[in-house]
Amino acid sequence: MLKPHLTILALCLFLCTCVSAQNILTGRILDSLTSEPIPFATVYLDGTSIGETTGDDGTFSLKGMRLPATLVVSHLAYQTEYIELVKASSLGDIILSPREATIYGVEIRDQNLRGKTLAEFTRLLLGQDEWAVGSSIRNDEVLGFDRDYTEKTIQVRNDNMRQRLEKMNRSVSRWNKDKSEYTYGKPTNLKAKSRGILKVHLPHLGYSLRMDLNTFLSDYKTGYTSYLGTYFFEEDTKPTVGQRRNRERAYYGSGMHFARALLSGTLEENGFQVFTISKDEQGKRENVAEVDLGASLVKSGNGTNTLVGLEGREFAILYYADGRSHPLPKNKWRRNKPIQSRVLAQSNKCVIYKGGIFGDTNLVFNGNIGSRSLAWALPVDFVLETE
Repeated sequence: MLKPHLTILALCLFLCTCVSAQNILTGRILDSLTSEPIPFATVYLDGTSIGETTGDDGTFSLKGMRLPATLVVSHLAYQTEYIELVKASSLGDIILSPREATIYGVEIRDQNLRGKTLAEFTRLLLGQDEWAVGSSIRNDEVLGFDRDYTEKTIQVRNDNMRQRLEKMNRSVSRWNKDKSEYTYGKPTNLKAKSRGILKVHLPHLGYSLRMDLNTFLSDYKTGYTSYLGTYFFEEDTKPTVGQRRNRERAYYGSGMHFARALLSGTLEENGFQVFTISKDEQGKRENVAEVDLGASLVKSGNGTNTLVGLEGREFAILYYADGRSHPLPKNKWRRNKPIQSRVLAQSNKCVIYKGGIFGDTNLVFNGNIGSRSLAWALPVDFVLETE
């Protein structure tokens, strides 16, 4: 059985959102070999709900942009292109090169093994709560899997033991000449990536999530699961009352909520309290002290903000909320038990982008924030209806 995993919040690769502007971006997608237009390419601003699919003529037009941003152009048959944008204009022709075919070890050995691997991947990516169970991956054929292994050798003492081992039919295994020793590969992780856009349906939130999964790694020893990629959200229909409430539930107390409150200097007003954690000389007892995390935040004009000088330090994040997960005012904190999270800074520079996105894997969360899977994800341009 796998250990309960901690999620490294690193969904966004190349993500920036800064100055709001009502801009229009246009362009055309062409094949590098034939110069023909490419229909059905997906063009979107990373992390947002702004995107569309090219028509038969390969053209696109995006409205309501926030700049600067990263434009992602993706198609199953072509290599993904990333374009950094600082102003809205016509991009002209964007050339895509055909994608080389890739064979993944786990795929080609055993379809039953692939099914088990896919089920494991889905649990790690989407979680196991009620929202995860209702969510689904719509096109798992674009996924490729791989693993690393360590070798284990068993001394085979009798025929019954030998027969049981043969029936296991492990994909990475071998016998010695007289079948007195059985050596097999014990997996140490699960790795995955997509050969094009991975489509995930989140019916409880009313979104269809499209994601270019560049890397995915679940390490069995540490229990950490991390993934990097670019993504955007499409609304299925006009959201229902229940879906709007679920979006609020997904936002309050989340990493995005915490990051936005930190960037705006309103942690307390949003129900958050932060403590630094240290251990005594014997390393057994934890000491906690309230800390002003905003004092370590360096802001820049381009929307990239950085927590500095915190490498190796661990913090407890308490969130005080009512029954609807809405933040409580400080005068009601004592009468309520907070929701707890922890975060470990693994670098002296930890990036937070405007919009509430952690830009790298240098901040490792566990507890409530760390346990939130992709089934709880929201676009970076999400706005609460009460705001």
